Amino acid sequence: MLKQERQAKILEILIKAKKINFNELSELLQVSYDSIRRDVIELEDNGLLKKVHGGVVSNSYLNILSGQRSDVLKSNDLEVIIKKSLKLLKNNQVVMLDGGTTNFFMAEQIPKNLNLTVITNSPPLAMALNEHENIEVILIGGKYYKRYQISLGIEAHRQVKNFKTDLYFMGINGIDVNKGISIRHYEESLLKQSMMAVADRVVCGVISEKIGIVESYKICDFNKIHSLVTNLTIKDPLLVGFRGLEIL
Repeated sequence: MLKQERQAKILEILIKAKKINFNELSELLQVSYDSIRRDVIELEDNGLLKKVHGGVVSNSYLNILSGQRSDVLKSNDLEVIIKKSLKLLKNNQVVMLDGGTTNFFMAEQIPKNLNLTVITNSPPLAMALNEHENIEVILIGGKYYKRYQISLGIEAHRQVKNFKTDLYFMGINGIDVNKGISIRHYEESLLKQSMMAVADRVVCGVISEKIGIVESYKICDFNKIHSLVTNLTIKDPLLVGFRGLEIL
């Protein structure tokens, strides 16, 4: 089956199923897990679906956040990362959260008694904090990328330089011992570098399937961040090369 045929079939399946995991797609289409993953990444970059942990859902952040929330959070791996990350939050911190599914669900679960300032370039994430009366939200503007539902560009960089944050939770697509931390969008990689520069502590929440993955655009070497939050135990072999980091 040609790549174009596979991708058309994935979209056809998704119209009916609304959500499906990579293993199921691999079995249905009789191709490898890695082939499915590459197809899904390409389809997501073309704005045709949304990749979540281990699978795909209908294309729309807002659909994921409303109608599909419980299904996404059934992933115990994601829940583990969120719970570990929330323990880093303390009263009166200034926290930066960029776009990404993990950061969105983390924001949604921030305890409502915490007093925080949250800075984000993600309108859906800002909306998720509407019911948190003790959280001041600063939304970074600039050119709005509908496909990723985030702000990027010169104006976003200019605004970021005016901040000094206690924590920056950085969403990524891959982390590798030798190739560093990477993402699939060039302009987003540059904005993440600007966000890192104003943060006292940079934290990456990473599910195990992103470890060893190298995407097109490098953000930084892995040792330029401070903390790595995973769904794994600290002694897991996948983490051996990252021992210089604080691993949670």
